[in-house]
Amino acid sequence: MKIGVITFSNSKDNYGQLLQCYALQVYLKKQGHDAFLIRYQRTVSDIKQKSKIEKFFNYLKNPFAYIDYYVRTKRLNQNKKLYYDASGERKRQFDSFIKDQLSCTKMYVDDEIMQYPPVADAYICGSDQIWGGDWVYYLSFAPKDSLKIAYAPSLGGLSSFSSEYEEKMKVYLSRFDFIGMREQSGVDMCHRLGFDKAVKVVDPTLLLSSMDYNAIRIETNQNKPYIFLYLLGNPMACEVDEIYEYAHKKNYDVVYVASQGRYDKHSKQYVQIGEWVDYLAKADIVITNSFHCTVFSLLFERPFISIPLIGGYKRMNGRIEELLRECGLSNQVYAECFDNISIKGIDFSKFREYREKEEKKSYDYLSLLLLSDFAKS
Repeated sequence: MKIGVITFSNSKDNYGQLLQCYALQVYLKKQGHDAFLIRYQRTVSDIKQKSKIEKFFNYLKNPFAYIDYYVRTKRLNQNKKLYYDASGERKRQFDSFIKDQLSCTKMYVDDEIMQYPPVADAYICGSDQIWGGDWVYYLSFAPKDSLKIAYAPSLGGLSSFSSEYEEKMKVYLSRFDFIGMREQSGVDMCHRLGFDKAVKVVDPTLLLSSMDYNAIRIETNQNKPYIFLYLLGNPMACEVDEIYEYAHKKNYDVVYVASQGRYDKHSKQYVQIGEWVDYLAKADIVITNSFHCTVFSLLFERPFISIPLIGGYKRMNGRIEELLRECGLSNQVYAECFDNISIKGIDFSKFREYREKEEKKSYDYLSLLLLSDFAKS
């Protein structure tokens, strides 16, 4: 069956984003399907513009809040500029990874995808935090009679939107043949909005084993024991300096890869995706605030510490907390001090059982939908 998959795929430095693209496509191809990534980019967002207007009027009511927002935003943008000026986009070679490892369409820009949608027997949206904004990620472009599947989209921990958005969301949810959400909060919201058959499924990166990812590994060389440190730009529960103090105390080198505007004084590596996987797979310890890096630590059974996000991003911790709770590894979450977390003798057996069980569930869901629809066509 010809299957078009749409998800986020335009990042130049978010390794998890492209690895989840890769995972779902490889998984579908292993099942015998002709799967391809639908490249899409929106240059103008009505939703974002409306949000800015609403914020402006809210800040008029409270000018002190606006001043605080302005100062924080300016500082954040300055840090992001410094980060992207030094981010080594050419060294990461994300575009080359997409070209070499993924089957793709051309890049659809704005409403072009609505006018001339790619032809497929079935369409899948997901994974990643694609819901809560652009309707294209709800498969608004897909023909009415096509098979529509949502596989592991995320709402980023949000549990509600404006009444106007939710009313329109109900319409698009009703068009789906299957919805499997990545987090329980997403399942609950789908149920509340009338799609009672929504279930929870695992992120597509968990549909493959570590052996599957060995195909894209690029050999790295690190002579001394090291910590693989991968940090997204979101605020987190500890300072980067604290991680380096921990590494120094344990006599570990640090291989530091940053993403999404993370800027600080420490030197960083700008690695390709295959190198990222290899560094992680051979690390003595992995420390991260990333969901997907936590997933890969589990897949390669590396000792790891997961750092929670704080502030407005705290809602995004649920995806990691749910996963580690299922695997009996909640103790690997940072809380106040690194010395409180054991990195020796981590038992990954429950994770292996969990991954095998969840992969079987996803296989049953997808094969039932795709094979039955193929038989009808």
